[in-house]
Amino acid sequence: MSIELGSGRLIPGFEDQLVGAKANEQRKVEVTFPQEYPVDYLKGRAATFDVTVNEVQTPREAKADDSFAKSMGLESLEQLRGLLKGQVEQELNGLTRTHMKRQLLDQLAAAHDFPVPQTMIDAEFEQIWKQLEHEASHEADPDAARAEMEAERDEYRAIAERRVRLGLLLSDIGQKNGVEVSQQEMQQLIMQAAQQYRPEDRQRFVEYVRQEPMAAAQLRAPLYEDKVVDFIFSNAEITDRAVTREELEAAIEAEEGHVHGPGCGHDHDHDHGKAAKPKKAAAKKPAAKKGDDAPAAEPAAKKAAAKKAKAEDAPAAETAEAAPKKAKKAPAKKKGA
Repeated sequence: MSIELGSGRLIPGFEDQLVGAKANEQRKVEVTFPQEYPVDYLKGRAATFDVTVNEVQTPREAKADDSFAKSMGLESLEQLRGLLKGQVEQELNGLTRTHMKRQLLDQLAAAHDFPVPQTMIDAEFEQIWKQLEHEASHEADPDAARAEMEAERDEYRAIAERRVRLGLLLSDIGQKNGVEVSQQEMQQLIMQAAQQYRPEDRQRFVEYVRQEPMAAAQLRAPLYEDKVVDFIFSNAEITDRAVTREELEAAIEAEEGHVHGPGCGHDHDHDHGKAAKPKKAAAKKPAAKKGDDAPAAEPAAKKAAAKKAKAEDAPAAETAEAAPKKAKKAPAKKKGA
């Protein structure tokens, strides 16, 4: 692994014991894992690392010229600059759209309050709950994670109701204004999703989606939602306002944890009416022993907000098109997908 001395990324004391080491030198580094280390059996334990220094490098400023661009497989510095400019523009466009979409969906949610079928809320809640249970089973303390879920069950049910209501609303807007996902677009979605499966299972997945209306609706919903949102934007009065990237990111960060989101596939964090929990400063990431590449534990409040965000990120627009049905089992996704 590459280690930058002074970065503070590793276990306290690890980097200090490598100061002055030369290439091909071997050292024994003795440290104690922090009590807050995310791997339970390593918390507070003393450990000895046998370290071999393969190479020592000194940071220096890279010179931006054609040679530098060619070292990255490009033809010239001009091409590199154009590539970087395009990436920055794409990132900023994505951030801008996220911010606009949040504002739009919040306005739609605030302006529409109509009863939705309880069966649809129940089905949406069940989907959210199953995902939460799956995630809880992989936590360091599954019982504590499940207890937290139970304490917030009513909030997740409110998320389910909001998702269904906004899903129905966006579906209605789309249908009344001729918004459609074409057969070609649907075919592309199916083929993209099939890539998550093992080669021998991909055709079975394609057939499964074509035979199961709910599976196809779930696949179609995020794109349909985006097309409805684009339709609304195309009919809205848009005014430009110059902001820095930092200001845009700060605005998005401030919105996280507050009321947002449909029950559709928007790509941002949401809550459901209660005030956002205060966020703690992220802990520095301690070094991981070989094979224990686990990140530092997130603050509990931040993890809880992230879970709620994920719960609201899943699309629910398809609920307007088909009642939940018992579907055939899809092929298992390939490991790591």
